[in-house]
Amino acid sequence: MLLKIGELASRTGLTIRTLHHYDKIGLLKPSIRSDAGYRLYDSADVKRLHRIQALRRLDLSLAEVASIIDGEGADLQDVIADQISSLDQQIAQSVELRDRLHELSSLLQAKHEPNLEYWLSTLEMMSLLGKYFSRDEILHMRELESGDKGKIDLRMQPMVIAARALLDQKIPANDPRAKQLAQKWVLTMNDLIPDPRLLKKFSTMHRKEPSLQALSGVDDEMMDYITIASIEVRYDIYRKYLSEEELKYFRPSFVKNAENWTAIFSEVRQRMVAGLPPEHPEVQAQLLKWRALFMDAWGHHLPTMQKVRAIHEKEPDLAIGGGMTPSLMVYARQGLALLEQNASLAGKTQ
Repeated sequence: MLLKIGELASRTGLTIRTLHHYDKIGLLKPSIRSDAGYRLYDSADVKRLHRIQALRRLDLSLAEVASIIDGEGADLQDVIADQISSLDQQIAQSVELRDRLHELSSLLQAKHEPNLEYWLSTLEMMSLLGKYFSRDEILHMRELESGDKGKIDLRMQPMVIAARALLDQKIPANDPRAKQLAQKWVLTMNDLIPDPRLLKKFSTMHRKEPSLQALSGVDDEMMDYITIASIEVRYDIYRKYLSEEELKYFRPSFVKNAENWTAIFSEVRQRMVAGLPPEHPEVQAQLLKWRALFMDAWGHHLPTMQKVRAIHEKEPDLAIGGGMTPSLMVYARQGLALLEQNASLAGKTQ
């Protein structure tokens, strides 16, 4: 049985143009040419074409189809695995789009006459969140916002305006007004995003996305200002108990390591939530970093560090910022005590 190209196209549902293309790239060449130059396809050609169509239904490229049929390409299992991975990404993108549309629909229903700027800024914010947070993390933050805590932008907006006013007036970060604002800022962010891991991602997103800084009004200058002012809040507390000599390492260390502290809080909290005991090797490894930061802040001076531990018992306000919570502090203290105990025992055996 020999079929002309038109007959083959009719039987398979393909166009003549497609079959010409297959011939041109060598994917399906007719076995016979008539004296008049017509393409004629035999049963082997038809069988090959059916295989091509079957593989194309897997959304493979023509090059991948050719390599599989001719036995020259990747293993079919690898190809299928790649396709599954690609489909998983498409599904995730579709789910993300559905979530965005649901949220936009809710916003449109809640706000009777939203203007275009509001609508577009909301859409852009959701797009940025998708770059830094998983879908589960975004849903978790939405749950927090839907409770009695309120939306992040609405609660932070008055503080952002106040911070901009202080910056425009060139009010220093150690001014009482700046310190009062920083304290309120940090407490509010801790309340809105209590997980330090999410808080760190949120901060990173702000640092890396100029468009988000334009949307929120919170730029690098403002974030640095609030960070330094919050350090000044702690400095004032320590100054009630420590001399200037004992405090000389504090400011530069905390300015340098502000984000490192948040990262450590995040890592330790993850392990606490996972149910790992303070003596677990993973926890102890993170607490080694915690202790290194603590020692850096106090110039590796043991008497000062002992004083600071006692101060923390009296001054709970020192725990503000970076996702530090009372439960995390208790957990960390237990682990640090074990760390020092093990170090002491190791020293005695040497």
